Amino acid sequence: MSINVIGTGAYLPPKVVTNQELATMLDISPEWIERRTGIKERRFATEDTLLSMAVKASLKALENFDKNVDFIVAHSSSVEESFPSLSSSIAKELGIKPKLAFDLVSGCTGFLQALLTASSAMEQFNLNTALVVASEHLSKHLDFSDRDTAIIFGDGAGALLLEKSTGNDFIIGYDLGTMVERKDSLSLKAGTTSKIKMRGTEVFRFAVRALTRSIENSLKKAGIGPEELDFIIPHQSNSRILESANKILQIPEEKIISHLTYYGNTGSASIPIAIDLATREGKLQQGQKILFTSYGAGLSWTSLLVEWRTGKEEWSCILETVFQGY
Repeated sequence: MSINVIGTGAYLPPKVVTNQELATMLDISPEWIERRTGIKERRFATEDTLLSMAVKASLKALENFDKNVDFIVAHSSSVEESFPSLSSSIAKELGIKPKLAFDLVSGCTGFLQALLTASSAMEQFNLNTALVVASEHLSKHLDFSDRDTAIIFGDGAGALLLEKSTGNDFIIGYDLGTMVERKDSLSLKAGTTSKIKMRGTEVFRFAVRALTRSIENSLKKAGIGPEELDFIIPHQSNSRILESANKILQIPEEKIISHLTYYGNTGSASIPIAIDLATREGKLQQGQKILFTSYGAGLSWTSLLVEWRTGKEEWSCILETVFQGY
């Protein structure tokens, strides 16, 4: 199915938490944190809620759009209430009346699974537009006696606005899977006082293997080589995972888009945040081949290779045709 990405948005709360602050709490050095994760600082939500971050990211994605949105699908690993859905609350705050609105809960792979869901629903149910949102308030679930988790996670939200189009398929390659026998390696129980539990070494080894194989499988299904990729936007979890996987993949560093150093691991929001930053920096251009890849709770992985489309080129071509001869 052909889709244009007609809007992107991201929101990061203003409170910056440096390695020095965490190092003091955890009795370690700031250098140890950066060496282990590649992270220098992250953002913690103090005044913002899960909903307010989602709404602020969505408003940016919708800033040049003046129509109703047919479908909203939201993801969060840190939901604050079972119902109403986060997507319904987003719709109310935005003054939107979608035909369909629901949430997914799937850990760090959740945004890409929400993107798949949006694409499928748009095709199956003849929906013209969809808002895909991921928002995470993970700092409230950190155990500051656990070095494996306390040094990694941060808060934030990202959103993409999709519109049905004509032409080539948006998703041109993919790979997905779940290793359910390892599901307890990464967990977060329901409830606002629950804490993230992670078997760090086990998750690290899984992530490196899953990332490497998933990228290779996605490229193979699309019939292209790594050299034909314009960019790869991975889940922003840990620089050592990316570095270990890339020893095999050999993707040039300039093709890897990452904001991990200054925002940390924002869970399912990390990819849409990176998409928005890259879009506003002018990196993502019409027709580029971009690979999104994520891994996390489940233990699961999802990779989507897309042909990036914004619809701007098609519109300029229409105008050129209309005004020919004038």
